[in-house]
Amino acid sequence: MTKNTEKSKYKLIYFALIVQLIFLYFVKYLNQSLSLFEFSIFKTGNLFNLLIYSGLAFGIYISHNKQAVSGKGVKAFVVITWILLAGSFISTKIKIIPGNSYFLGLPSDKVLTGLFFLSYLIIFIYFLIFIWTGNFSSKKISFKTTVLNTLALFFLFLLTILVYSDNAGYTSGRWSLNKNDENVVVVLGAAVWSGNIPSPTLSSRVDKAIEILQKGFAGKIILTGGSAPGEMTESEVAFQYAKLKGVDTSKIVTESRTSSTTEQIRWIKNNLIPGELKSVELILISDSYHLPRVIEISKFFNLNIKVAESTHKLDFKDKLFNRMRECIALFNFWCFAL
Repeated sequence: MTKNTEKSKYKLIYFALIVQLIFLYFVKYLNQSLSLFEFSIFKTGNLFNLLIYSGLAFGIYISHNKQAVSGKGVKAFVVITWILLAGSFISTKIKIIPGNSYFLGLPSDKVLTGLFFLSYLIIFIYFLIFIWTGNFSSKKISFKTTVLNTLALFFLFLLTILVYSDNAGYTSGRWSLNKNDENVVVVLGAAVWSGNIPSPTLSSRVDKAIEILQKGFAGKIILTGGSAPGEMTESEVAFQYAKLKGVDTSKIVTESRTSSTTEQIRWIKNNLIPGELKSVELILISDSYHLPRVIEISKFFNLNIKVAESTHKLDFKDKLFNRMRECIALFNFWCFAL
């Protein structure tokens, strides 16, 4: 193969990676029904996407000059990631799994979409590690070593997010609220137990909303959340709970179609933030371990919010589980806006 042909081949690879990055941004914003006119490279997730693609492109450039990785391997990687990314996009638009089946409490079609994106990310990070390991090592790179390094990098990502969440200070004390009957407090949905009983997580969030309402910091409560299999919707159960607490039901609005945090915040953007009400405070209520992701998602939607944490206390095991789950969910949102 001539040098000109080789250069042309790698130019095509770089072009394919640039287009793939743009397509990823397009998918992220389309996932949340947002226009690319609202795009900002300075959003945490968008910046992360740019950095890993830049790191890969630079690694391929160095590898090409050192001839550490074959061009066929690079092309195979580009093709596979394009297939997985395209599959991820298609799964968000076409219901591949028929019916209303659930897996681990989540809609099966959303689980499938998550698996597509996760497979894409794993292969991307694997190849990124493979490229850079080859650039710094003169020995042949083993599959086992690359896998271990990939797992180590994923662990480092999650540890960084955990430290970030711990030090961000998203607690009620940080957010000073102003007394105003025009303010709106939004309760993010949580689990409903068998028999249409609000879980302690859900009831604690509603209790916090009632407290804010009674102290004059808001004049309306929005209860969000769709249904789990065989139960009333989260918002309906929360409404009945608030009614038993003596809240004036004329001050409560329910939303029963959303099933995730991102859907709830998207609903807020589309339904609660008309231009003329930008001066009104929007107060979102959730648990302390959940609030960092709530705020990051709100930033992605360009929402100016305040938050208040519920008083629900968890034991060490449950707290650790929820914090790790939130780290994974936040990483997933930064990568794919899911």
